[in-house]
Amino acid sequence: MKKIISLIVVVGLLVAAWLGASFYSARTTGQFITSLPERYQQNDYVHIKTVEHQQSAFSSTGKFEIRFPNFIPVADGAPTALGIVIQYKISNLLLPSSAGRLEWKMTGDDSIDPILKKLFGQGPTMHGKGHISYGGQRQSSIELSELLLKDSQTALKLTPLTGLATWDNDTLKLTLQSDHLNARSEGVVTDWRGMSIDVNLSNRNLGLGTYSFGIEKGTNASSKFEGMKLTKIASLENDRFNLVIAQTIKQFSYDKFKLSDVDQEFALRGLDKDSVMSISTILRDAKDVNRLTAEDRVALSKSLRALFNNGFSIGLPRLVAKLDGGSLSGNLNIEVIKADDTVKAFSSAQRLRAIGQVNLNGKGGLDKTQQMTALMLGLAVKTPEGLKSSFEFTNGVISANGKSFNVQENLKFLDDMINAALNP
Repeated sequence: MKKIISLIVVVGLLVAAWLGASFYSARTTGQFITSLPERYQQNDYVHIKTVEHQQSAFSSTGKFEIRFPNFIPVADGAPTALGIVIQYKISNLLLPSSAGRLEWKMTGDDSIDPILKKLFGQGPTMHGKGHISYGGQRQSSIELSELLLKDSQTALKLTPLTGLATWDNDTLKLTLQSDHLNARSEGVVTDWRGMSIDVNLSNRNLGLGTYSFGIEKGTNASSKFEGMKLTKIASLENDRFNLVIAQTIKQFSYDKFKLSDVDQEFALRGLDKDSVMSISTILRDAKDVNRLTAEDRVALSKSLRALFNNGFSIGLPRLVAKLDGGSLSGNLNIEVIKADDTVKAFSSAQRLRAIGQVNLNGKGGLDKTQQMTALMLGLAVKTPEGLKSSFEFTNGVISANGKSFNVQENLKFLDDMINAALNP
């Protein structure tokens, strides 16, 4: 009998601890939500307003507004700050699988909702369900209702966007898919099939991570493509920002021009972090580049000068494609050479270095007449595989296809333009 009583006491204590922890979790969640306006008070991009939170022992419901104060109206009558309303329901009763469950719905606020309804009938809504893990990670499904827009000049249909988001204080993973987009405007029809968005951020505040957008098939009046994917990778290494944008296309045709297995990459590397952050802050605070004060312009020029003096590179590290009867490959790199911090005047001849080449194998999309013209004009040289065009720029001299040209006098316009921005 004593063992049974002891067991009942233990079970009672465990139940009490479980309910107490659930109550504490619900209370902590409520405190976090009601503190959102204060947390985002100094944020220039996002403001949170009018939190209406109803708390019970183990769950809560409510809503709040998210406003984007830097939204610029695109037409008369548009709101000066884009706003959305989040309605939510949270269950904080602790379960083995999760510390909480949530349901949410997002709609336009009172200022934007009438415009959305005018454009899309009842207006688009987004909603989802998810959970909160014991480690603090949140996960939710996402579904955006079908968009249907039609007026006298434009028609648009986007099938529902569905996906999943997983995030914590620093990271974000987001996947979205939609089957079909059809847009018609002034007789031009664009049709996309099988769209996907994939975002994987290691640092949400700095936007570091990978962004991908893909389309299985696409057509319009003059072109069509298959297997298009666009990927952006933003990274930070030794206080230097790197940005790489890559694009691949399986098949592409424009009129009679055809490409396949396209693989190209744009890269911006070695941007000084402090300079980039300073420039971003100045432009963000001004909200409009045309409203920069004299003090702002001096600070902006100082940051731009620091950016250039720290050096960086920009280029196309990779360009590959198959053409009708041949193939194309090439690369380009332009380097801004690092300089002493005291250097104010920029000289393209002294500070720029560049190298690049293009190789055409086989016909490479050029007929015999076009190939002969390129050779006669010195735009390319003949190789066993086809044609090659290459150049190198250093110390104000361009070496292209076996010939050299001193272009220092021709760089004055470029120098004047850059120095006008660095030293107003």
